[in-house]
Amino acid sequence: MRPRVINGLLLAIVILLWLLLLGFHLMQQMVSVLRTDQPLIIGSLYYRASLVAFWLSSLMLAGRLLGNIEKLHISGLLWRLFMTGMVGVSLILVSTFVNRMMSNPIKGYLSAFFFCLALAAVVAYFLSALFIFRRLIFYPRTRRKITTWQFFTAVLLVGMVYPVYGSEYWERITYVPLVLVSLLLCSHVRWVSYLNFNQKLRALGLLSLNILVMITYLVAEQLLPQQLGIRIDDSVFEVGFLTYVVIFSMVYSIFSVLVLFFNLPTSSVFERESLEIASFEKINQAIQANLDFTEILRTLLDACLLTANARAGWIELTPVEGMADPEIKIRSRISGSDVAELRESYNLTQKVLNEQKFYLVRHMGKHKSFRNQRTRFRTLLCVPVYSNSTAYGAVFIVSDLVNAFEEVTIKSVSSYAEQAGIALENARLIKSNIELERYQEQLKIAKEVQTQLLPRQLPGDRQIEMFARSENADEVGGDYFDAIKTPDGRYRVAIGDVSGKGTTAAFYMAEVKGVFHALAALDLDPHTFVATANQAMSECMQKGAFVTLTYLEINPALKQVAMIRAGHCPGYFYCAANQSLRSLREGTLGLGILRSGNYRSMMPAPTLVSYRPGDVLVLFTDGIVEARDEAANEFGYERIEAMIRDHARGSAGEIADAIVNSAKLFTRSKLQDDYTVLVIRFT
Repeated sequence: MRPRVINGLLLAIVILLWLLLLGFHLMQQMVSVLRTDQPLIIGSLYYRASLVAFWLSSLMLAGRLLGNIEKLHISGLLWRLFMTGMVGVSLILVSTFVNRMMSNPIKGYLSAFFFCLALAAVVAYFLSALFIFRRLIFYPRTRRKITTWQFFTAVLLVGMVYPVYGSEYWERITYVPLVLVSLLLCSHVRWVSYLNFNQKLRALGLLSLNILVMITYLVAEQLLPQQLGIRIDDSVFEVGFLTYVVIFSMVYSIFSVLVLFFNLPTSSVFERESLEIASFEKINQAIQANLDFTEILRTLLDACLLTANARAGWIELTPVEGMADPEIKIRSRISGSDVAELRESYNLTQKVLNEQKFYLVRHMGKHKSFRNQRTRFRTLLCVPVYSNSTAYGAVFIVSDLVNAFEEVTIKSVSSYAEQAGIALENARLIKSNIELERYQEQLKIAKEVQTQLLPRQLPGDRQIEMFARSENADEVGGDYFDAIKTPDGRYRVAIGDVSGKGTTAAFYMAEVKGVFHALAALDLDPHTFVATANQAMSECMQKGAFVTLTYLEINPALKQVAMIRAGHCPGYFYCAANQSLRSLREGTLGLGILRSGNYRSMMPAPTLVSYRPGDVLVLFTDGIVEARDEAANEFGYERIEAMIRDHARGSAGEIADAIVNSAKLFTRSKLQDDYTVLVIRFT
């Protein structure tokens, strides 16, 4: 049945039993009017049994309405209790005043009504006090407190037997354990330590007012029947359930007032807050000191379990690529099967990360997602762990007690999770920085190695001047140039560009250098040189990679250049005699594109160029041609041709600098790709 239906049925039963008690009193008044020697109906066994039933149903109703108070607002709870008591006191005062004003014919019947009304007010007030004080005692919940309260409840139920079977035997066997258990429960006033000065002062005043209300009820219990002219059997109310509840309420109220009074001038709450801050800083330092994700998460879980006094817990990390569910990174005092069973019910990790707030299941046995599971745990708290930029996961803590985690506990756990998120973010950034620094250091080494691979100075003599200017878009690149002078005075020159950029291109560039020097030592003709280089590079490069290359052999004795262009940018030859500029476009495919014996057959004969003093040969990579400005316009071949014509009379270095500076001025920034300009001037 639904809780509201059950509460409605209990309320109806309480009202019916109260009406039954009222009926007994009205019958007693009717008999008193008709006979002078009337029997005492109110003291009969039926009346006693009805009274016990009224108490029991009222206890059950109050337990359902007040037994699961979640938030602990001390002042609010005590204020509501006081107002409930004042309503009852007002009813008693009104009934006394009205009773004196009424005439005799109906005075007796109204007196019976007022008495029953006062009885209901007393029961409602003290049962409210019982469960409100129970909430204070259970702050926080422990197994020992629950066991003690269960024993106290059993004593109260035994006390209900006395009105039916009243005897000194029941009085002796219940009073002693009642007093002992009441004193034991009254010692649980830990909630006082969580109040500041103003809260303690308000609680002290409200408890004092409630004590006055209780005293008023006790006095009214003795005087009200006589004032109203009600005849009752005093033994019915002398010992029993209601008396026990009154004793417990009075003892706990007085004890709480004393504790509050002696704690009022102290600074215990500030000491506790300072201790919490110190503990928080200590845990925070422990978390921040670690850069290892696992150690940070382990410290977080240990701190949460210690703070919440939880039975077990675990931490889930957000799914990584290739995983459908969050990963259980750390767990403590709980088996993997138990975690898996709880995770099947509800995907809380994604929920708390999306909402960025905690999720609390106060009673898993009543929660729609957990009620069908056979688990020993009753309370579950899930708190997200995230930073401003990254969602890491969630920390779970569980307890085998119902409603085990208080607001202050949840706040502390949330703070730890927040700090852990910051620590994880710092660890991630530091790890990324370390990896970046390691990568940059490797690139620095690679750049130094690549710099050593490229010639620092090109060979030359009185007849030939060579100059190269090269720069990488990244730390390392794929552009290559080199020149070797043979013993017989010839020059073998190469300029190339490996597909791609970065470390891969730099690696293949080193391969090109090795191939160039190895083949240059064999004294091969240009046609055989390029064909053999294609075969060598095809074997050492992965598919999809290739090298563009311009290879030329200069013969000073014949004043002739033999050149083969393998997929590389066209070169330019400037003839000083007629001031003409020739584009050297004849060529074949780049190295590594065609990886078969057919490559050699597809190669054209070398381009032969005769030179004279003053002539210039310019070679370059596509980083110059494809340089773009802000409007995405390319630098192009026309601008290169213009630079060659304008600076043809300059040195090889001046021509190379003019081309590079013009390209940079065109783009107004650093060139986007690796570039190399190699100028050969014949003198």
